[in-house]
Amino acid sequence: MRTILAIIVLALLSGCMYEPIHQGNRINPNEAYLIQEGDTKFRIEQALGTPVLKDVLHPNRATYIEQFEDEESGELKTRGIEITYDEALRAAHIRRFGLDNR
Repeated sequence: MRTILAIIVLALLSGCMYEPIHQGNRINPNEAYLIQEGDTKFRIEQALGTPVLKDVLHPNRATYIEQFEDEESGELKTRGIEITYDEALRAAHIRRFGLDNR
């Protein structure tokens, strides 16, 4: 009886333990489109967090990348934002990729 109860409990808990693959920054597409050229680096980092990539050779560039498993298809998808700052640490150029088209 205890064995059957243990198997049932383990079966129920195994369904709760599934966590989809997720690496990098968690990018909310709605937040990503609120970021505009001219925004300060402080404002952008408040909205998106710390960038996952900081290039030593290009200190005025920040890259936010998110890799995740699509729940419907099971495919690994990549999306992100690359921001280039000017000397005043304001966004001079923003490149978005993998986000829903707007």
